[in-house]
This record gives sequence, structure tokens and C-alpha cells, in this order.
Amino acid sequence: MESKAFNIINANIISLDDRQPYSSSLTINGGVIESVENPNPALKSINLHGATIIPGFIDSHFHLRNLGKRLDMLQLKGVDSLDKIRSMIIKECQNKPKGDLIFGFGWDQNLWESKDFPASDVLNLISPDHPIILTRIDGHATWVNQKCLDVAEYDFNHGVPDGGKIINDCILVDNAMKIVSHLNQENTPQNVKRWINSATDIIIKRGICSVHDAWQDQTIINAINELIKEDNFPIRCYGMIDGSNQDLCERFFKGGFLRSEKYNIRSVKAFIDGALGSRGAALLEPYSDDTHNCGLILISHEEFGELAKLCSKYNYQLNTHAIGDKGNQIVIDTYSQYTKNQDTRWRIEHAQMVTSKDLDRIIDNHIVPSMQPSHCTSDMKWLPERIGEHRLHRISRWKTFINKGAKIAGGSDCPIEEGNPLFEFYAAITRQDHQGLPNSGFQKQECVTPIEALKMLTTWGARAEFQEQSKGKIKPGYKADLTILSDDITKVESSKVLNIEIIGTIVDGKFVYQK
Repeated sequence: MESKAFNIINANIISLDDRQPYSSSLTINGGVIESVENPNPALKSINLHGATIIPGFIDSHFHLRNLGKRLDMLQLKGVDSLDKIRSMIIKECQNKPKGDLIFGFGWDQNLWESKDFPASDVLNLISPDHPIILTRIDGHATWVNQKCLDVAEYDFNHGVPDGGKIINDCILVDNAMKIVSHLNQENTPQNVKRWINSATDIIIKRGICSVHDAWQDQTIINAINELIKEDNFPIRCYGMIDGSNQDLCERFFKGGFLRSEKYNIRSVKAFIDGALGSRGAALLEPYSDDTHNCGLILISHEEFGELAKLCSKYNYQLNTHAIGDKGNQIVIDTYSQYTKNQDTRWRIEHAQMVTSKDLDRIIDNHIVPSMQPSHCTSDMKWLPERIGEHRLHRISRWKTFINKGAKIAGGSDCPIEEGNPLFEFYAAITRQDHQGLPNSGFQKQECVTPIEALKMLTTWGARAEFQEQSKGKIKPGYKADLTILSDDITKVESSKVLNIEIIGTIVDGKFVYQK
């Protein structure tokens, strides 16, 4: 549908606009919502026969390039044994000429019977001729063979990069991944453009209208701009530039914000720590299942402080990955110098494990928690062993945040998670996995209401990119970015949320997807 002006009638419209929360019709004209509950008789009308319309889903933590890129990799996500992974890699090596790199993504030792990181001989015995690079599900560890290290010209006598560690001579954690990063699939302009194009094809089918792309380099920026020029970028994107790239940051700081209808950049992405799954998240006390390990700090205090100072000077939003309670504390300590009395909307990406004291400091300093409900349901099976029962209450404190006034930006961290907003919604209201487990929900006191969950994935996501006056609600003058659902996501039984179908996705007043 390419019509620039039309009515939608006989719909169940959930506007999230307090002045008119529900209606049955709207008019779209020129990419914006012209009116609500007052269809224009001169225009064509689309009858939805009772289907539900919500503000278009916003995924506030996404990785566009990586989603497309990982479609080209050996898929190890959900594989529940080391033997199965071994068989898959053997088959992949048999189909590749000697010397060709083998890439895989998604392994998770927590799903295996032993739950231990693999020994070096597992990959070494599979192939001495293929460099093998397998990225863990959280993206914070890489499993390699000796051939890969040889090709990378790495010698263990060289030491380990600061903020990284090597386990079993084959598991490169956090900054140690830099040892082989230059061997990764070539991020050529052509490849990156193809990967992003593939990602957007998937995104629109999931009802997502906007993403916050949580790490961008110049190649990604160029690819998105080219796709927009070619009218081949069906979604909107809010970009976070790579905070470790000083040249890139300097160009944007001095050049100002990037602003266009489809693409905006006014934020910087930094990393404080790793992930709980690979024990790289920075904790105040040691891991319960690794009592000599408190995780990793990936950036020096001085470097992080300087980046914060520059972001404040040039009015750029700073969005920092922090998962462990110590990692979050460090971020708050630095942010608080700049955010106390200002509407900076600096964000903590994930904010997964936070003490009560630091949660209050996040509120007091007007910091935006950017959180992914699926992380909680993915991690909950092994969290008691990993951090101990006494710290579980610090995990994914969505309801506590909201009750204290926070407006959580909800996302998925796709492709770490599947990137399905219906599941993010479901996880937020139930704290259960796809199988409906645990029956009572994990730390159920932190479940949110359906309306709160919907705001996380729409209204509050728009606010986290400074677009709350134009996105995230259905009201006159707002962008016509809409998601059409087969049922009312706020009223169906929680067990039926995942059965809801995406009927259509509208961006800028155009159907970019119709079932």
C-alpha cells in the first residue's frame, strides 16, 4: 500500500495518549496521523474488522549489522550439548576448503551437561586446517582453535589485552576477543549493506518500526545512508556511535547531530563490563560459582571519564553497557557528575544487576535504564548458581524502577536474543520463558503490567531517543508508525500473547509489511 492518505476503520486502537486512550478509527495523511476517531469521508478506508493497532514497536537495543551478519554463520543457538556442536562443526569443516575460516554464533555452555567452558583440544582435534571462530550467545566471548590463533599471529607470551582474559587457551573473553577480531567476516561496504538489508526484512515482519542500533561505525553509517537514498530502508533508526573510536566521535562531536526522517544520531555507546553468562560482568562480590572472579572492567576510569566529559560538552547522549552491580555503580559514579540537574537522558544499557542504593541513584540522576526482558528469562536458569540466591533480587528490577518513576526503554539486544517484541512483552509481564516456566515467574515481584510493558516498547523507547513528541503514541501530528496485531495485547491471557500475529507494519504512513 503506497497511499499517502487513507482511513483505518473498525479497529481497536490503543493510543497510549491519556487524552484519548482508545478509539476505532484514524486518518493518515503524508506520513503522519491527521486525526483520530474522525475518518475523512473523501479518502479510501481500510477495514480492520476489530484488529488491534498500537504505536509502532520500538526496539531500544538492537544490532542491525550483527543480525544480518549472523545469518551467514553456523547457527549454534540453543544447541544443548557439546557433542552436538562438535558434530555440526565437523560437518561444516567437511564442506569448506582447507584454510577457509569457520564462523559460528550462539553457543552457550550453560545449556550443556557439564556447564564448563570447553577445553582447547575440542576444536583443535576437529580441524588443524580451518581457523575456527565461534562467538558465544552473549557476544562477550569467542571460542577459537589453535589454527585461528596461528593465523592471527598470536602467541600466549604476548599477554592478554586489558579488560580481557583467556580461559583454557581457547576462550577469549571480552577485550581478549580483539586478538582475532581482524579475522572476522569482512565488514566490507557491500557486506554490511547486505546484512543490514537482510535485518530490516526480518524486522518489519515482527512489527518493529524503529530500532536503536547500539553500536555503529562509519561503515554501518554509510550503509544505512545509502539504503535510505535507494528507498530501501523501511524502518527508522537511532544510532549510537562507537565510543572507543576517537576519530569517529570527534567528527560527530564537532559536526553536530545527524538528523533525518529515517535516521538520527546523537548518542555514543560505551562498554564498562562484560556479561554474566561468560562471567565478565563486573560484580561487587565474587561469582558464587567462581569465587576468585569478580568480572572485568573494559575501560579505564580515565578514558570513561574523558568520554563522559566530551559527551556533556557537545550535548551527546552517553549510553553505556553495564550488567554487573559493580559495573552499574561505576557508570552511575561517572554519570552523576553531569546528569543530576539536567535532562541529559544518559542511558545504562541493560542495567541488569543493580543494588537498591544504586537503583535510587539512577532515579535521582535522571538516568534512563535501557533493559531487555528476554535477558532475564534467558539467564534465570543458571543465575542462582552463578550469583547466589542472596543476590537474585538485584536482577532485572523492572517494576521497582517503574514504581520509582523510571521510564524504561525496552528492547531485545537482537541477535543476542531473538528480537521479537511480542516475546519481550510476554517476558516483561510474566518473567517466564517460551515454555511458561517457571510457573510462578522468576522473581515475580518485578513483573510489570501490560500497559507498562507496552510503554517500554513504544512510548518510553521514543523518549529515550528524544522523540516523545513525534513517536510512541497514536495522536494527531505524530508519525504514522503503527503495528497491527491480531488481538489486544493488553487484554489477552498472558499465555496467549505469543500466539498473536503481526498483521501489518506501517512506517511513515506506508505498509512496509502485510501478512
